[in-house]
Amino acid sequence: MATSTPTKQTVPTSTVPPTENTTNDGGLNPSNSAIDKKDRHEAANAIVRKYALFGTATGLIPVFGVDVLALTAIQTKMVNDLAKNYGYDLSEQLVQTTLTNGITALGGRVITGILTGVAKSFSPLKSLVGGALSAAFAGFLTAETGKIYQARMEEGQDPANIKVSDIIEHIILQLREGKFNPTNVKGQFGYLLNQ
Repeated sequence: MATSTPTKQTVPTSTVPPTENTTNDGGLNPSNSAIDKKDRHEAANAIVRKYALFGTATGLIPVFGVDVLALTAIQTKMVNDLAKNYGYDLSEQLVQTTLTNGITALGGRVITGILTGVAKSFSPLKSLVGGALSAAFAGFLTAETGKIYQARMEEGQDPANIKVSDIIEHIILQLREGKFNPTNVKGQFGYLLNQ
């Protein structure tokens, strides 16, 4: 996959002072050291874990719409923090980023509603199962959304160019590979537990 440089729509900035790994305007220097890349990767992992935990909590909100808005806000903040970590400024693409995450959150909520309906039909603890499944899927969706943005930015791709279809394709692939398994709490929430 070819890497691209930030477009004029996304102005590179940096959350760290200029060093040999950044340009004078705060943008990333193409000759970043391996240490800098490792530090950015570890920082990005921490960002994804933090917001995946917050995303999991939104799955416990029982009011449809409020949960979607909360998840959209959390994912948009996560993407913005990831972008800053990799030297991008998404302030001019805030509406686009919010819409992308909102559509993803709404789609996740619809899927969760379907899965919850099916799970409730087999369980005597219907409301507990529904809340746990919603929370697990919201956390999974947030973590996977963060991972796709992280991977693309590590390749040098502009985060403003990530489309809803890219996220959906990634989520479907993860589901096909069995990455979402709400019956295995430690396995499902391993991304939150790993340091």
